[in-house]
Amino acid sequence: MKIYKGIIKEETLFNNDEALFIGKHDDPIAEIFEEDFQGKQVTVRYWISEKRKTKNELQESTLKKILGVVDANYGEHYSEYTGYLWTEEDLNIGGHDLLSELRFFVGKYVYLEVEIHE
Repeated sequence: MKIYKGIIKEETLFNNDEALFIGKHDDPIAEIFEEDFQGKQVTVRYWISEKRKTKNELQESTLKKILGVVDANYGEHYSEYTGYLWTEEDLNIGGHDLLSELRFFVGKYVYLEVEIHE
């Protein structure tokens, strides 16, 4: 099981002004999922709060559970003539758009678990 925790934030990464990061990770969460879980079936559980809490404290509040196959993508597109064009950033699990869900909570603390089913 992998755990990602910390404040959810949007930051600029190269030409992408809206890259979504969790905590102190150097890479966007979509890029991390693409590298670690692409095409695998996983269960994702996450808890959101205004401030840092333990897992047990978080379980007492809202619990969201998503089950499905990871479809993640993070990549920049360039042209020889114009340079940077756009950045693709997708993170879908079982048909759920995890990036959109997390983006709603920018500035809040998240504790996110990913369990791989092999």
